[in-house]
Amino acid sequence: MNLFTLAVLVLLLACLVLLFYCAHKIRRVHLQGFKILDAASREGDVLFAQMQALLALERILKLPEPLPPMRGWAGSPDFLLMVANHISQRKPKVVMECSSGVSTLVIARSLSLLGAGHVFSLEHDPQYAMKTRDMLAANGVSAWATVIDAPLVKGAAPSPWYDISGLPPDASAVELLVVDGPPSHVAPQSRFPALVQLQTRLAPACTVMLDDADRPDERAIVQRWLQQYPEFTCSHLPYEKGLAILAR
Repeated sequence: MNLFTLAVLVLLLACLVLLFYCAHKIRRVHLQGFKILDAASREGDVLFAQMQALLALERILKLPEPLPPMRGWAGSPDFLLMVANHISQRKPKVVMECSSGVSTLVIARSLSLLGAGHVFSLEHDPQYAMKTRDMLAANGVSAWATVIDAPLVKGAAPSPWYDISGLPPDASAVELLVVDGPPSHVAPQSRFPALVQLQTRLAPACTVMLDDADRPDERAIVQRWLQQYPEFTCSHLPYEKGLAILAR
């Protein structure tokens, strides 16, 4: 084999290596593109489902003011629609809520449409509590809700939780408990004390809704609740942030 033939073979080999390398890179880009499209499709499905839930919620509630944004810490439309439907079907006389905001407005309006019931909302942030009260007043449903200033305190619970000393005596026989606070940054499994602190105020037949139930902390909370209170059954709904519903 002369040098010219050897050089040609080396060049051909280099070209083959380069060709395989390019094909590999193109394949990776192609697969990554499919992943991006698939993720975009899933995100589009989620957004569409939330829009459907929001439209249904607006139609059911018929509020004089548009519902505030439901992103970030606020409850998602699918979760709030479930709360509204539950109230419409089960007609609870007393509802309690850990946190306040758009969910308070949805609950209060749902109760007003029934013509009976009251929601008591525990809120640790005084400014946010005032915003919720203003929102209730703007929509004419203040009479159906009480937003209680409940700072986070260290008490019987192992982590800071709402001070419930301000709860009135009629905040009892709770048939629906909505748990959407405290925020997760307060402590690990920050929402676990809800059932422990409020179980004496729950009606014998009641429902507990835990938002953000897809998070590891909330999954652990549900397991601890079921171990401590075996009389409850639990179902998990694949909502935007996950929803755990405990019932007895």
